[in-house]
Amino acid sequence: MKTTKIIVFILMFFLGFSNNASGQVLTDEGNQSLQELYDFHTSKKKINKTAAWITLGGGVAMIIGGFGWNSSTGFDGDTTNNSDGLWLSYLGGASTLVSIPLFIAAGKHKKKAKVQIQNGAIGFNNLNYTGISISFSL
Repeated sequence: MKTTKIIVFILMFFLGFSNNASGQVLTDEGNQSLQELYDFHTSKKKINKTAAWITLGGGVAMIIGGFGWNSSTGFDGDTTNNSDGLWLSYLGGASTLVSIPLFIAAGKHKKKAKVQIQNGAIGFNNLNYTGISISFSL
């Protein structure tokens, strides 16, 4: 009887704690301004493009390294059954394929940022301008 009370108490404590720990606080965010949306999409484009170039470059380096490792001869000079570097080439190929969705996501964010520019998102000192033109006549 005493152990059942302890188990029930521990279970109630755990359920009460887990309910508070797993709850997510939702913030009331209003509509973002055009400048904030432009800045968001521009930063996401830069992040995605950087990640895409890193994965593409790393994948190409792994492919070249795998083929180089595979074509090299060992200490015994036997090149008939040398497939040690193929796994590195396969991993490099997978890495280069991963870079494709990152480039696509960067392009989507670039288009969304361009839409924000067309809506007049570029501003200076919290003043938004739809267009600026300077003309010089000589």
